[in-house]
Amino acid sequence: MNMDLLKNQHTTIRQLVKEIEHGISSGDVTGQAFDLSLKIGKLSGILVLHLKSEDEHLYPFLKSSSNEKVRKIAEQLDKEMGSLSAEFMEYKHTYMLASKIKQEPQKFIAESKRIAVALENRLNTEDQKLYPLV
Repeated sequence: MNMDLLKNQHTTIRQLVKEIEHGISSGDVTGQAFDLSLKIGKLSGILVLHLKSEDEHLYPFLKSSSNEKVRKIAEQLDKEMGSLSAEFMEYKHTYMLASKIKQEPQKFIAESKRIAVALENRLNTEDQKLYPLV
């Protein structure tokens, strides 16, 4: 597992989330709907690959570790954050279309904030608790 690649992906994910948050805070969500939908598409491209790598390779590898501490932390984090992939996919499928953002801008803002917090929590937890173990 290439940890430098995973760390770089964390940086890119954070940047894209900040760009979406900036678009939301501008006060003109409907006017920026197309640009926001493109940013969600970019985020999706990197995030889906990243989560898949972790969920299918990193976490199973760590959960099979002979080190009990590593195994327990990996199991705990996997359980706590296992639904994030599905939640993000639902968000992406809903808001990759500018028309969906324009239809319900307040719902889009609320969902975007919720996803941003969930992603930030996962990235921070992995950076602080999981990656140092690898």
